[in-house]
Amino acid sequence: MKEAEIFSKLSPQVKQWLYLLATVVVAFPISLILTQSTVMASAISTVALALPIEMTRLRRAKALKAEREAWPIAIDHLISAVSSGISIPQALNDLIERGPEALTRQFAEIKRAIDSGVAFHDALRMAKRRFHTSAADQVLEVLIIARVTGSSNVGTIFRTLGEFLRQENAMRAEIEARHGWVRSSASLAAIAPWALLVILSAQPTTRAAFTTSTGLYILILGVALTAVAYLWMNLVGRLPEVPRALA
Repeated sequence: MKEAEIFSKLSPQVKQWLYLLATVVVAFPISLILTQSTVMASAISTVALALPIEMTRLRRAKALKAEREAWPIAIDHLISAVSSGISIPQALNDLIERGPEALTRQFAEIKRAIDSGVAFHDALRMAKRRFHTSAADQVLEVLIIARVTGSSNVGTIFRTLGEFLRQENAMRAEIEARHGWVRSSASLAAIAPWALLVILSAQPTTRAAFTTSTGLYILILGVALTAVAYLWMNLVGRLPEVPRALA
C-alpha cells in the first residue's frame, strides 16, 4: 500500500522512465528465451520500448476525450443551477456530487481553495492548470465574469458554448473513427517484421546470420526505421488541439 502511494506521487516523467526500465527488464529475457540470441533480443527489447510510450499516449488521449465530453454535461448543470437562482459558487459545489466524474476532482480542488480563503476568481484561474482543454478556459472565464458583473446573459452564453462544444466533439469523434483503422494498420505493419523475426529465430541459420556484421547492421537499421515510422505515424495521426488562449 505504501509503495502504491509513493508511486502515485511521482512525477509523470519519472513514471515514464520507470515504465521504460520495466519494459526492458521484462522484454529482454523473454526475447532471449525465444530467440536464443543476445543481439536479436537486444533489438527486439529496444523496439518493445514503444509499448509503454504508446500506453501512456492512449491513457492521455482517453483522459482528454473524457474531459472534452464532460464539459457540455457540466455546462448543462451550470445552466440549470443559474436558471434556478443558485449562486455560482454553490453551482460549482454541486458539480462535485452531480457533475461528470472526469471533472469532479478539479472542482473539489476549487472548493478547497475557496474554503481556504482564496478569492473566487483567483481559485478559478489557478484551476486552469489542472485542466487540459480550451473548453475549461472558456467556461471558467465566463464564471469569473458572471461572478463579477452578475450578467443575466450567462445562461445564453453557456447554451451557445455547450452547443458549440458538442458539435466539436462530434466532429472530432468522426475524424478519429475514420483515422483509427489507418493507425491500427500502420502499427501492425511496424510490428509484423519483428514478429516474423521471432518466428524465424527458431532456425539456427537465422541466428547465425544475425551474428555477422551484416546481420547486426540490418538489425540496427530495422530498429532505426521502426522508430522513424512510429514517430511519423504519431505526427501524422495527431489531431490538433484548440489553443488555450485564456490559460
